Amino acid sequence: MKKEIALGDIPTMKLAIASGINRVELNAHLELGGLTPAWHVVAQAVDIAQAAKVELVVMIRPRAGDFNYNYAEIENMRQSILLFKSLGVKMVTFGIVDAKGRLDKQNMIKLLEAAKPMQVVYHMAFDAIDKAYQDQALQWLYQYGVIRILTHGGQLNKKIDETIDHLQEIVSMAPDKLIIMPGGGVTYQNAANIAEKLGVKEVHGSKIIAL
Repeated sequence: MKKEIALGDIPTMKLAIASGINRVELNAHLELGGLTPAWHVVAQAVDIAQAAKVELVVMIRPRAGDFNYNYAEIENMRQSILLFKSLGVKMVTFGIVDAKGRLDKQNMIKLLEAAKPMQVVYHMAFDAIDKAYQDQALQWLYQYGVIRILTHGGQLNKKIDETIDHLQEIVSMAPDKLIIMPGGGVTYQNAANIAEKLGVKEVHGSKIIAL
């Protein structure tokens, strides 16, 4: 089982690596659900991850709140992607949802193009997509090269025990090679059980290992 930790600073990253983490998701402001980190922190994280041979994924999210972004916010995200690519980042995570609760394909294409050849993960913005459109979104994201979906299976104010049924539906709907990674309330105490229930091989959380 591959474990990914969400964290917001370099000392925690070093501690997680020393504790055997497989992948780091670097954010700023975890208390806001994770925002785009500062470039100098990203540069440090790239060096540390390369030296430790640990995967690094960097959050691209310009503000807290919903995932329906205006033109200026999309451009901010695009510039962050290009900057992080120049710093040696190999993997980024972002998500855009339109005002109707559907995947914002037009703006996703803009950011996916900017990200090439980096790998792209669609984060928990997936849970803001109307359930009626989630199957279609999974197929589209896979078709456009997204490698992994981070999902809680519902609103974050619900415990993972309450969203596990829909998580199972998402796993069933997803194309075979699209990785579904549960997060939000997944910890080192329940990760193995959740992974077994869902039949997944990757898990995500800020407490995914005991630090």
